Amino acid sequence: MPYRRSPIAGGGGIHRVARVAVLAVALIVSVPTIALAQVPDTARVQDLVVTATRLPTPASEVPAGTTVISGDDLRERGVHFVLDALRDVPGMSIVQTGSYGAVTSLFLRGGESDYVKVLLDGVPLNLPGGSINFANLTTEDLDRIEIVRGPASVLYGADAMSGVVQLFTRSAGARSSVEVTGRGGSRGTSDLSGHGDIASGRFSMSATGGRFGSDGTFPFNSDYRNAMGTLHAGYDAGAAGRIGVSARYDDALIHFPTDGSGNAVDHNQFSAEKSFAGGLAADRRVGAIGLHFEGYASRLNEGYTNRADSPADTNGFDFIEDRDGITWRKGVGARVDWHAASGTVATAGAGIERESDDEHDVGTSNFGFGSETDTSSSDNNRTTRDGYLQLLSNPGHLSLQLGGRVDDNSAFGAFGTWRGGLAWHLSPSSRVWAAAGTAFKAPTFSELFAQSAFEVGNPDLKPERSRNGEVGAETAFADRRVRLGATAFWQTFHDLIQFVNAAPGDPNYTNLGGASSRGVELTASAVAGAGLLLSAHWTFLHTEVTDTGAASSISFQQGGSLTRRAASVGGGTLAYRWRGVTIEGTALHVGARDDIDFSGATAVRVTLKPYTTFDFALDLPVFGSADRSPGLDLTVRGENVFDASYQQVVGFPGRGRTLLAGGRLRY
Repeated sequence: MPYRRSPIAGGGGIHRVARVAVLAVALIVSVPTIALAQVPDTARVQDLVVTATRLPTPASEVPAGTTVISGDDLRERGVHFVLDALRDVPGMSIVQTGSYGAVTSLFLRGGESDYVKVLLDGVPLNLPGGSINFANLTTEDLDRIEIVRGPASVLYGADAMSGVVQLFTRSAGARSSVEVTGRGGSRGTSDLSGHGDIASGRFSMSATGGRFGSDGTFPFNSDYRNAMGTLHAGYDAGAAGRIGVSARYDDALIHFPTDGSGNAVDHNQFSAEKSFAGGLAADRRVGAIGLHFEGYASRLNEGYTNRADSPADTNGFDFIEDRDGITWRKGVGARVDWHAASGTVATAGAGIERESDDEHDVGTSNFGFGSETDTSSSDNNRTTRDGYLQLLSNPGHLSLQLGGRVDDNSAFGAFGTWRGGLAWHLSPSSRVWAAAGTAFKAPTFSELFAQSAFEVGNPDLKPERSRNGEVGAETAFADRRVRLGATAFWQTFHDLIQFVNAAPGDPNYTNLGGASSRGVELTASAVAGAGLLLSAHWTFLHTEVTDTGAASSISFQQGGSLTRRAASVGGGTLAYRWRGVTIEGTALHVGARDDIDFSGATAVRVTLKPYTTFDFALDLPVFGSADRSPGLDLTVRGENVFDASYQQVVGFPGRGRTLLAGGRLRY
């Protein structure tokens, strides 16, 4: 696990974050009193979120930090990868080890990179144990991205320790349409996608396909390509209910010349990822009772290949290697929602999921005594049964959410979680809320079942677990043109699974670690004039290792901070929209953060310098679409336009200046 020492890791860091939290929440709470005379008490259509409650719920009634990102906005800005969209979300840190396609991790509110549950239309995309590589997730097919910051195991089970990211694919609109986008630019980059909708009576279908390719940032063996396709179909039978199916397929190939320290030394290694996610959902309302059924399957095929660079390349560990792994997650679930006349909704749900993992590794090594080829394989599975209850209620100016859940896993037994939250609506445009809960992360298959000369799993492991709390406030004033928000959060992590040295044949994994994180998320937005929009966010974070057990190391030190999490991250966007024209500029600042340098004989802790990047986007209509006539937009996007030099991981430079230009044709 990656850990680091924060620049504010001393006791003063905790008090500093606490002071910011108190001042920020107090300010947001006081603003409504000052601004009530300016806020008209008029009805307003509220944004609905699904992920926070599993039901379409007004965002103002959810006692949690939530963010919704529009897919149309992302495409208008030319944002191709989900990882770049998430950089502007409070509490999130994105870490990519270099060029396009390089392994990309998400740290939310100081938690580990495997503490966020990621879903596509309800289908889990994480590997068993929570890890996920964000490098290949793209935006062409997305209607929106919903983010819930805070524990969500009570609704989604394992791995939702710090939050949930759910991607919703596009569905057909009121009429059939076609859209084609193409662009190219720096480093031989090309990006081509197409989308089509068919709507006929009660039936609708939407399909998207795309291909992205680049020469990468290194002078050799840095090519990347990614092809994807999505299908979403639905049938709405009115009072008889509705049914929908969705599927997505990705095929990525990543060439990379770097070793584990970032040195470009290898001309002949690459990895491949082929993934599939498919789901079916059906809903029917019978009086006050809502019935929901879902089924899903996701498959990830990961491969790694390394060949000798030359006839002289015949020494070292695994100088020739082939790895291949296939992971499946398959499940079904059902839910009953009782809608009381008072607006209260009581939910009872249950499900079953089966996870399987099949791994093969063939490696050839030579340590001066001749070449030897070792072969290893594993084939394991586990099953989880779950049941949960949820209560949503809105008595007067309050919104209440209570939930409890039990997961029973064939590998590690039963585990219970709970969450409760309360929001108080001070006015139609202002609220405060508080929430607390627990969550857990399942052990990985390797941690449970590995059997090799270097790694032995422990079948007696318990899940990692967390306790969480947050308080927040939001307000809008000046006729709702200005919005402010502040959230203070704290998390404690227990039973962290650590790798330890052990006698041959004994397990290398045990539950013995503990850590904590706390911080403040600040947001602001304003409509400054006709078409002029401003938004900003900032996150202050303090993390600390509270219990190393027997696993103290350079990366996991008692009282130290967790690696690769900056103590301060923030940014802002200035956008101008007028008659279909969009001009937008975004700045992102990432503060100093610690990492571990493994390039020398001894690993050392280093501090990566803070950096700031600037992006811009231009969407210029040439002519607008109308009935039976196409529309054409010219698009330009610049990333890191001032060519800032930075590293997200020690030894791996971030992408330099990137310019892309093209067009979007709509009909």
